[in-house]
Amino acid sequence: MEMKMRHLIAVALLLTAPLALAATTNGAMSLIPRDAVSVGVVHVSDMRTSPLSSMLFQQTDKVSANGDAERFLTDAGLKPSKDVDLLVVSVSPKTALGSESKVLVAVEGRFSVDRLTSALTARGAKEKKTANGSYFVLPQTPKDDTVGAVSFPDSHLALIGDEASVSQALADRASGGTAFATAGALGHELARIDTNATAWALVDVQRASRLTNAPHIDNHTQPAQQISAALNHMSTVALWATDNGDSLKLTAFGLSNDAETLQLVEDTLRGGLAAMRLAVQDKSPEMVTVLRHFDVKRSNDSVTISGTVPADQLKKFSTSASAHSR
Repeated sequence: MEMKMRHLIAVALLLTAPLALAATTNGAMSLIPRDAVSVGVVHVSDMRTSPLSSMLFQQTDKVSANGDAERFLTDAGLKPSKDVDLLVVSVSPKTALGSESKVLVAVEGRFSVDRLTSALTARGAKEKKTANGSYFVLPQTPKDDTVGAVSFPDSHLALIGDEASVSQALADRASGGTAFATAGALGHELARIDTNATAWALVDVQRASRLTNAPHIDNHTQPAQQISAALNHMSTVALWATDNGDSLKLTAFGLSNDAETLQLVEDTLRGGLAAMRLAVQDKSPEMVTVLRHFDVKRSNDSVTISGTVPADQLKKFSTSASAHSR
């Protein structure tokens, strides 16, 4: 059975559920490419010990939606909700001015390298050895336009992505890391993110907009469309969630040096919150109070929105989402 690149990346994303900034030496955070246009991080270990986040792990070991992924996890003896501690996903452009992107998924945890490599080779993966370590090239099909690869530099780190990204990550690890936080264009904004955040994402809007597979906001509703349009004028956007055990604090910011753009985004966010309150006042009146406590602030270079959602509201949302997915 073939294990395509998208299946491996699906496995990596499934490690953290249907959802300190300092890099550890040779760890996942130290391998974010300097030219990354977006970075997403989930501290799975923090979520594992929280009663609130535990609901997000209910389906992490049940990946029946992807038969290949489910069988791979079984063969590899990997239980994502127990074996994974940190997930880092970064997207970078293949070329400086091109529209194609490449993805690197770095996962920290506890891995049985022998079982994982056996599961890969059983699916046709071929090992390649380099001066910086070995990786496995995944078999391609006519539909695959990228050569996928996976590497286990040690029993606590897994690297997944296209072959070039995985090979480069091994080289970066051998040289002590990429220094993304200090040398990357996007990395300079990491200090604005709460160091206690359970999960966060940081996007260079202008550079990401040139990529065909750039991160984007779901804009099926009118408020979301307005917010998405406004954020397209920002230079950088970040959002994060902090699990406090009995509530989830949500925060996001957008950066711009243009005062008019900042005013536009502030007005749009305030209007979006008002529209959301109107939309839920009949079906979920308790959410109106929650949304009223979301705060929008503007500084000389940013607009920030933040608010806290109580655990009981999150549980109702989770229950409702599970019911609709059946």
